[in-house]
Amino acid sequence: MPSAGERALLERAQTSAAGFGAMFDAYYDRIYAYAYRRVGTRAAAEDIAASVFEDALRGIRRVRWQGKPILAWLYRIAARRVADFYRDPRAHVELGAETVGATDDGHDGIETQEEYAAVRRALARLGERDREILLLAFFDELDGKAIALTLECTPNNAYVRLHRALKKLRVLLNDEMREKE
Repeated sequence: MPSAGERALLERAQTSAAGFGAMFDAYYDRIYAYAYRRVGTRAAAEDIAASVFEDALRGIRRVRWQGKPILAWLYRIAARRVADFYRDPRAHVELGAETVGATDDGHDGIETQEEYAAVRRALARLGERDREILLLAFFDELDGKAIALTLECTPNNAYVRLHRALKKLRVLLNDEMREKE
């Protein structure tokens, strides 16, 4: 559940440039990471993140506190901007090499790299809806309620969709393993 601090942050963002700057500072990295994992290039992700906050600035005064995370609102804007990116005929529809597999522990074993590559290939073969929910859950690390708010569905529906997407991913990965044998 969003905190009172988040409500205060929204109210400050609605009334002053410094307040909006604080909201920007609090959420920019998450929105940038969301965009980067979906478009795979730094420049495009930076452009998308910037456009998300431009849209947020234009609409911030219309937002009414409903006890929902500010981040869910920003993710919905970002999802639209990512969709716009892929509607552009100059965009490249491809998951970036860093979409999956960046580790903080420096472990660069061949087996691990092959596993990451297999997951990237399987994610690329999934439908957009399935890929989106998996990325929200496992890469953006959102909980079921935040996923539901982002996708504008019920939490129960989000859990069902996530379960089905995981099942499809597992099938694709198992198929790939059998092909290698």
